[in-house]
Amino acid sequence: MPTTEDRAADAGGPQRREGLPLLKLLVWIAAAGAAGSVLRLVIGVPFEEHFMKFPWATLLINTLGSAALGLLVGVAHVWRSLPSWTVPVLGTGLLGSFTTFSAVMVAAVASQQRDLFAQTAGDDVIPPGLWEILAYVGVSVLFCTAAAAAGVTVGRAIFGCTGLDCEHAAGGAGGQP
Repeated sequence: MPTTEDRAADAGGPQRREGLPLLKLLVWIAAAGAAGSVLRLVIGVPFEEHFMKFPWATLLINTLGSAALGLLVGVAHVWRSLPSWTVPVLGTGLLGSFTTFSAVMVAAVASQQRDLFAQTAGDDVIPPGLWEILAYVGVSVLFCTAAAAAGVTVGRAIFGCTGLDCEHAAGGAGGQP
């Protein structure tokens, strides 16, 4: 299976991507991570999710973030002149802190029962809220995976890349903005 470097060489030689020194990259990732978590807080606060039966805000935030991350990856796959720091800073930093699986877990458990784990010591083998939690986790995984796939597809299609082999879009005349 050819690597990215092999494909770039086949498309007319390696294309230089603007990079950042590691320390600067880490600082930018941390700053973007702080911004992503504040953005998540600002969007989620009005919903008072801890009192909801179903954590809609977390599902919405994670689905939107997954779509945005998919879009970023799709664009980065095709747009070869995109700076190399873009995916780590915007993907890992901003969107990684905006969408977190731990938030899904906390929202799922908190939305069902505050004493869910204390109930496991009782006579019930399966606590009553467990099925709702499992359904929510399943819905989250399904929706976020679909959103990410749609984002990748749209991101690649922006540059005319719609098939599995998109080297013509990445290295061809119309593939670079």
